[in-house]
Amino acid sequence: MFSGILVLVIVTVLTACDKKLMFVGYSTKNKVAASYKLFTGTDEKKVSLKKGDTLAVDYQSEVKKGELTINFYDPDNQLVQSISTNESGNEKIEVNKDGKYRFKINGKHTKGSYKITYKIE
Repeated sequence: MFSGILVLVIVTVLTACDKKLMFVGYSTKNKVAASYKLFTGTDEKKVSLKKGDTLAVDYQSEVKKGELTINFYDPDNQLVQSISTNESGNEKIEVNKDGKYRFKINGKHTKGSYKITYKIE
């Protein structure tokens, strides 16, 4: 007779897998860039900023197929700015709190490239 029964349930949840084919990416202190044949997933670049800082951002991207989004989030994961894709340009983003901000680049079966450079003013 068993005085107790131990049941162990293991649940594995698989989310969308990152896929990178012929992906050449790099990140330096003030830049994140990549060129790829296939990119499905997320790339991130963190930036430490202080209240009142202005981030001067230069960007360019080429989307030959699929979808690419580039967004800039505050330390509370709130969207601050969406960056246009499949074009080039520049933005000035003023921040209103101290912390780690981040660029989040999402690809969905995309082919192309992106490059983001920035400086703190």
